[in-house]
Amino acid sequence: MARDTVSIEKALNSRCSSQFDAAPQKSHWGTFLNQRPPESIINRVLRCCSVPRFSDGKLVHWFKDRYLFLGFEQPDDPHTERVLHIESGMQHEAVYLACTAQEVGTCIHNQSIHGTQYGERIATARHLIMNIADPYENGKFTTNAPGPEKPFKVGNNLSEPSRDGDTECLPQLEHLTAFSKSGASATKKEMSQLLWAAKGRTPHQIRIHVWNQMWGLTIPTWGGGQDYTSVYLINDDKLFRYINWTKKFSLLNRLVREKFKWTRGNPTHDIHFIKNVKAHLPLDDANAAIILSRNEKTNRALWEAGYMLENMLLQAKSLRIVYESKIFGAEEISQLAEQGVTNAVAAMIL
Repeated sequence: MARDTVSIEKALNSRCSSQFDAAPQKSHWGTFLNQRPPESIINRVLRCCSVPRFSDGKLVHWFKDRYLFLGFEQPDDPHTERVLHIESGMQHEAVYLACTAQEVGTCIHNQSIHGTQYGERIATARHLIMNIADPYENGKFTTNAPGPEKPFKVGNNLSEPSRDGDTECLPQLEHLTAFSKSGASATKKEMSQLLWAAKGRTPHQIRIHVWNQMWGLTIPTWGGGQDYTSVYLINDDKLFRYINWTKKFSLLNRLVREKFKWTRGNPTHDIHFIKNVKAHLPLDDANAAIILSRNEKTNRALWEAGYMLENMLLQAKSLRIVYESKIFGAEEISQLAEQGVTNAVAAMIL
């Protein structure tokens, strides 16, 4: 595909971070060239940062020393601040996808796990946006599954995700909505695709100078971390957990990785049944929903929930389904915890 005609699925599958000193061989990691893209590309990235809103807080961006800073003006209300962190995470992901679709590179330079204060503003990320060399053997994009070092294992309970489609990414990314009342109800195949969009496996490497592992995701990760958040599916009063790796990221797995520079397991796309759940959960009487939760009480986990939500809203455009989305309040979080979903953050309701 030519520039500006990259599909949603291809952008999600091809998204990767970039740096100046990536390995000279094809590393499935973007290598920055010391060239800033035209202002027209930067401006379109900024247009894509107009993400769906769930709060009335003020999101802000500014430039300093070639970096795009993203964040918000600090509110007085703790709940609004929590939502702003999620919305700011949606902006982080929008920058990544807008850069990918326009064939340029970016990388988040972290602002601590909770954000950094600049006067009355909280910065949640700073992005360097530069031109890049081709990160894949076939150019800037790939429709391949992960491998060959760690071959992708087809799951038992989900259909294999599509990694290309017919809906152009950039125009949809510029006009995302928190809900859509037009379209059909999501099928199991479409739920599968949404789960992949949220936190599915892609064929680029993570932390290539440390572990050299092919465990890329549709979302960026903090230092290659794999377990800051979890994704759940509720369908027909059954609760499932989304699985994107065949082995749990346990202490043993971490020790094996550190000692031998190798990780147990393979990338996959599957769900594991947890339990039957009661009806009338805080899901607006829907029969199906994908729920995003955090496994640690840090703001980086809220940003990651924002990445996943942004991806699902974008993927839903390609699927042309009816959906709505929400961010949970304290009472709803408690209700979901009683049913086995702890620290719920947000959901796409289907």
